[in-house]
Formats: sequence, structure tokens, C-alpha cells
Amino acid sequence: MNNKVVTALIFGGAAVAIGSFVGYKIATDKELREYLLRNVQDAFNISKRKVAGMTEDVAMRTARMTRNPKINQEWVENQWDAIGF
Repeated sequence: MNNKVVTALIFGGAAVAIGSFVGYKIATDKELREYLLRNVQDAFNISKRKVAGMTEDVAMRTARMTRNPKINQEWVENQWDAIGF
């Protein structure tokens, strides 16, 4: 029992130390923040392009599966834009 407590404390301490280091690195390294932001924006743009190519059925299923109604809203907006409204 005592070994389990010590092991849990070691892993907990390591997790806190790693989390603190990552947080410090993100807070102080401007290039890293810009790199992470670019990657997030790229991922968002890729998913937005995929939504544009979806059929209504696929958009509905994807929105239900991910519990993200914004997918349906973007799909509808794209359809209105496509016909000129």
C-alpha cells in the first residue's frame, strides 16, 4: 500500500512539473505560440473545406456524431452563398 502512494505521488509530481514546463514554454516562447496558432488555423481551414464538399446527409450525420451544430450552419451558409444569396 505504501509503495502505491509513493508511486502515485511521483507520477503526480512529474505531471505537475511537465505541465508547468509546457505552460511556461508556451507563455514565454513567441515562435512556439505562433507555430501552434498556425497549426490550429490550418486544421480549422481544412475542416471548413471538407464541410464545403459535404452533402447534406453527411453534414447532418457529422454534426450529430460530433455534437457540433455549427457544421450544419456552415453547410447551409455555403449553400446560400453558392446560389448567390
